[in-house]
Formats: sequence, structure tokens, C-alpha cells
Amino acid sequence: MFEQKNDKPRPPRRPVFAANPTPARKVAEGAMLVATAVIFGLSAAYLPLLWVVAMFLWPIPLALLVRRFGPGFGLVGIGVTAVLLSLFMGPLGALSILINMGGVGFWYGYAARKNINPALVLVLGVVLAAVSIVVLTALSALVAGFELADFGAQIHDMVQFYVTTMQENGNLQPLLGDMTVEEYAAAMEEAALKMVPASLVMVAMFEAVLAYALNSYVFRRLGYPVAKLPPFNEWRLPWYTLWGLIIALGCALGYQQTELPIFELIGDNVLYIYQPLLLLAGLSIFYWLAYFWQMPWLVYTMLIMVLFAFNFVGPILVLLGFADSIFDIRSIMRGRQQRNY
Repeated sequence: MFEQKNDKPRPPRRPVFAANPTPARKVAEGAMLVATAVIFGLSAAYLPLLWVVAMFLWPIPLALLVRRFGPGFGLVGIGVTAVLLSLFMGPLGALSILINMGGVGFWYGYAARKNINPALVLVLGVVLAAVSIVVLTALSALVAGFELADFGAQIHDMVQFYVTTMQENGNLQPLLGDMTVEEYAAAMEEAALKMVPASLVMVAMFEAVLAYALNSYVFRRLGYPVAKLPPFNEWRLPWYTLWGLIIALGCALGYQQTELPIFELIGDNVLYIYQPLLLLAGLSIFYWLAYFWQMPWLVYTMLIMVLFAFNFVGPILVLLGFADSIFDIRSIMRGRQQRNY
């Protein structure tokens, strides 16, 4: 069904590091990797222009430490990294850096060492990143005194800037409907503030995906084999990942019965997180079906509709991704094709 290239496979890259290092070399390599992690961590904390890049890079040395010498040695390295970071930025600063992506880096290194299925590695990495950002936010609220009101003030400033800009450009009036400018701004602030938890989780998920890509690239460059993710046309959400939607449905029922805002807040945020995931799954199965039916022009048609009619095709793709996650449409279609032949 899909054309395969006949290019000869490249010979495996030789590992840069020694396969069986001596104890002295283990310590030397471990010290080098810990120092690299500390440098990236400090860059993420103090360099205003490089902190985004450094935040994604700093777990890589820790992941490589676990991949090279095992989880025990890796935990020791993470502990040393925490101590060194605390000397420069204080215990709370070091703890926040480690919580943010330390667990994800450890998991990626351990998974590479055990050759775990890459799809499972990425799913658990995303879950770990989401849990880490929740823990980090709670820690900030408890220890550093960071409150929801601080988010509210920032969101208020952003909404006011957006509304003012749109009003000056003459693009705001079609969006108002029957609302005044003040009512529209207040509604935007309320919606944005309600979705703060989901937005933080989605940022963490993006960090985990990008960190996985960077880790895989570095490991391959160093000569360590890393299993590749399946091609995009085979992407789908496993059925067990839909438990979050069951939680959202339970919260919706709970809100109808009790009208407690917490149920509405949890349900809306969970649905907000799942929408882009199901949309991506829907695009994947649509891409697969287009080539399964030997109608590749459908792919280009869908891309055009996504760009110019997203409000119409977006919900369809979400429902398609949801259906594929439950029923595994590819297996059904392949089974029918085999029976016909």
C-alpha cells in the first residue's frame, strides 16, 4: 500500500563512550554529564534569551547518565545535580528545575536502556510531564506564595491588550454580537482563567514531546540504538488513554446534579486537553484511510479544509479520532480486506 524505498540501511554508528568503562571512567563521565546538566539548569534559570532551549536540553545529560550506567547511578547523578544547583539558586529553585523535567529525563534514559516500546515511552513521558507541572504549580502556591490571583492579573493584562488592539484595528465589532466591550473582555478573562490548568498541562506535554525528540536524536548521534515511533499514518490513542474522558463525563454529570464549580472546572479542562490529541488522531486515521482507499487527493483536500473551514472539519476529525481509539479502524479495515481476498 505504501511505497518502500530500497536504500541500503546505514551501518550502525559506533558508540562514542566506552561500552565497558572502568570505575574511574564511570566517575569521570558521570561528573562530566552532571556538570553539563548543571550548566543547562542554570542557563534555564538565568539566561533570558536561552532559557527555553536550555529547559529542553538540561534533562538530556541525566537521561544519558541513566542510559549509560543504570537507574541507581542515575539517581546519584540527579542528587548531585540537585545539590550543585541549590548552591547557585537555592533549594527551592533547584527543586523546581528538577521537578519540571527531571523525572521525564530519568524515564527517557531508563526506557532507552531497557528498549521499551517508543509509543509507551512517549505516552508515559507526557503523563510524567503533566504530573510534574501540577506538582510544581502546587509547590509554588504552598511555598512561594504564588496564587491564582497572580495568574488572573497576567490574564487581565493580556486580554486588555488583545481587546484594545482589536478595537484599534476595527476587528473587534464583528466578535461582540450583543455584548459590550467590557462584557466581551470579562467573558474572555473568565474563560482563560478557567483553562489555566489545562494550558499548563499542554505546555508540559509539548515539553515532553520535544524532549523525547531531542533525547532520541542525541542518543542516535552517540551511537545508541533508539526505536523509532510508528509513522504518522499509524498514530492512534490507545483505548486506556480515554479514561480521562470518562472522568470528564463523570464531572459533567456531577455538575448537573450538584452545580459545584469544581466539577465544571475539571471537566472543561480535561476536554480541553483531549481535543488536540483526538484531532491529531483523527488526522492520522484520515490520512491512513485516504491511502487505503487509494485516494491520496483526499489528504490535500482535508488540509485545505483544515486551513479554511476548521470550525466544520475540526469536530469531525475529533470524533473520528475518538472512534478509532475505541474500535481500531485500521484493524477492522485490514481484516475486511483479508477476508475479501
